[in-house]
Amino acid sequence: MANFVHWPFKLFAMRGKPAFHQRPFTRSGGTTLGGRDLVTQTDLGFWRAVFPNIMVKSNDMRHEEAWNAIQVALQGRTGLVIVPAYYTGSRLQQLAKTQSALATHSDGSTFSDGTKYSSEPPLVQMEEDAQIGATVVKLRALREGLSLTGIKYSYFHALYQTGPVRSRDGDVVQVPIFPATRAKIPAGSILTVKEPTCLMHLASDNEMDIVHGVSPITPKTLNFVEAIDYWDKVAAE
Repeated sequence: MANFVHWPFKLFAMRGKPAFHQRPFTRSGGTTLGGRDLVTQTDLGFWRAVFPNIMVKSNDMRHEEAWNAIQVALQGRTGLVIVPAYYTGSRLQQLAKTQSALATHSDGSTFSDGTKYSSEPPLVQMEEDAQIGATVVKLRALREGLSLTGIKYSYFHALYQTGPVRSRDGDVVQVPIFPATRAKIPAGSILTVKEPTCLMHLASDNEMDIVHGVSPITPKTLNFVEAIDYWDKVAAE
């Protein structure tokens, strides 16, 4: 079982919004005699993410310790890090943040300080099995009036974004998604829309190198790339 590092989004504040960029993978047969460039898209697209201007506090030991620990755990590009798309990117995500319930574990336990856990509100579910490689899926809205166009969702840390609705049958819509489905999503699965996540690598081995100056806060931008190699291994099992 691979070890995942959860990026501590709430510990490291940013001056700017995290950005998740789609990187479609295309092929071209070259320019024709008529001057046309015939380009086709494959199913091999992936995500890149940028966390801009992370405010690393050199006078806060929690920051120093967390940064050092993550750097050791990831060991450059080899490590796997769960990167959250925590910021509000759609009306659905905004609703999910306001509707999420606070709950305890099944045994009644809470965090060590007594606070409860924030659960995922059931707003969207997979209507039919989404097989590996699927680029079109059927989603069911579990609340009336929800828009499922242009939203991000995740399932076991595989991040997806929906396109325009192709067909609708009541609360069920058929939509294209990016990227292709990484691992099977069974019918009836509740999808994560409140804080969707993406399993990623650091974009370079020296990505977390940091030099503190005289200022108590050092801004640091991090780049991530989706861990396609992990999903390839999962598919091969």
